[in-house]
Amino acid sequence: EAITANSVIVSYNSPVIDKLTTELLQTSLDVQDISREVVQNFIESCYSGELQDISKDNFREINKISTVFEVSWLVEKCFEFFESVDLGVYENQLFVVKEALWVSRTLKKKRLIDMTIRKFSLKIKNSDSFFLREFLGDFSARNPDELNFALKIAGNREAILLESLIANLEKNLHELDANSKFLLKAINTSPCSQKNNALYLKLITCLETINMSSEVDCALVLQLFKNVSLRSQAILRKKDVVNKTKLPNLFLDPDILNKHESFADFIEALTASTLEFNSFMIFDAAYHWLRILRRPFDAEGFKATLQNTILELNMSPLCLDYVTNIYSANCLPLENLIESLKESDVLTSSNGYVRVCSSVEYSPSQFFYENNDTRFIFKEKPQELCCDQSGDCGFILRSSGFNDGKKFDINLLTKPEDYPNDLHFHEEHLSVTNMYFAMGYGKNGEVPVTWCGFPQRSLIGLVIHTFSWWRYNFPSEHQLWPVVYINLKSNIST
Repeated sequence: EAITANSVIVSYNSPVIDKLTTELLQTSLDVQDISREVVQNFIESCYSGELQDISKDNFREINKISTVFEVSWLVEKCFEFFESVDLGVYENQLFVVKEALWVSRTLKKKRLIDMTIRKFSLKIKNSDSFFLREFLGDFSARNPDELNFALKIAGNREAILLESLIANLEKNLHELDANSKFLLKAINTSPCSQKNNALYLKLITCLETINMSSEVDCALVLQLFKNVSLRSQAILRKKDVVNKTKLPNLFLDPDILNKHESFADFIEALTASTLEFNSFMIFDAAYHWLRILRRPFDAEGFKATLQNTILELNMSPLCLDYVTNIYSANCLPLENLIESLKESDVLTSSNGYVRVCSSVEYSPSQFFYENNDTRFIFKEKPQELCCDQSGDCGFILRSSGFNDGKKFDINLLTKPEDYPNDLHFHEEHLSVTNMYFAMGYGKNGEVPVTWCGFPQRSLIGLVIHTFSWWRYNFPSEHQLWPVVYINLKSNIST
């Protein structure tokens, strides 16, 4: 069906049509695979200089005709519409992904797919993985382009990929179909994470029931077994060298935080590191992020990240008193988040936790430059200790000052001969794995010491750190008292 148009006006908008009409002297154009309504819309838009009508229903055709005829302003209007689509619902998310992939594959234009990958990667980093789980839920229906897109936005969030692969194998009665092979190959090329150990074991269980139809299938499965085996050996080696008396994770380098733009990135890096981290460290990072780095902070994203990490790694929740004391003392802009954390049994708990303060106060120089045996005594004997001996129950932390070039550290004394007769140490309940160290000071309460960096001596002899956090929180005139939070029912990290 023919539609007439003013060639001068249309040529003014389209260099392609201008060449066809002025150089090749064509008087008609055959437009295929475009509806009459969209062609009419295109012509009227060229006349008026404004996009007449665009929606999800006609976006593909309008974008196609605009791209083919190189109407740059109309292509830009299509991009603006595409960018404005609300990604809060799955239907729109699916539309954006399918259109971006179609444009990339058919029109050979990467702008939409690049923007879509950035948007969805950001949602995944902020712990919004709803789309990816839904998208891969219909795993067998996905084509290679769609699976490649899923891998790009998933990044190192291998848990989602593992869950999807396991579900597909179980749904297809443990058949290793083309999509399963594709995803298994991708998983084999990425490092195995310790936090997904249970999922890897479940995947191996599924793969053990598969009848391999080719040597390629066998190689894929054997590679996975090899990767998991090597990771398990690394974990065992790591556990073998854990110091049984030294308090871990004190005065860590704040540059570890500075390198990451989002909390999800930070957690990912922390998981891949050799640090034995826990929920306290993650909360301390939020403290540091807000008070020192002054970085943008998404409270809901942080809450989701913290909750997902605690659940995936089977960590102990935060001590409720710790969250309250750190927040109250430092006036962080986290009021809504703190209240939300308090309401969640997954995120915070008082069950099993005991807060113990040292019986001695120190100046910064005394604490960091002198050797100290600091006593911690339970004011009331916890029921978990089941102790009927006379005297006090508690423990001693020995801090070694860094005079004469010695490195400062804090160790838990565990040998009976290190304890006086009036202080009982219960080795079966107390260890560095269920303790978390903070520092009280002045009348202001407590501050975490995880990410503050290592303290140094200044030219005038005061204990400072090159990072302003240390000078801000611990001026020399303030007295310090060590505080330890203990979970008597489990390790903090597990």
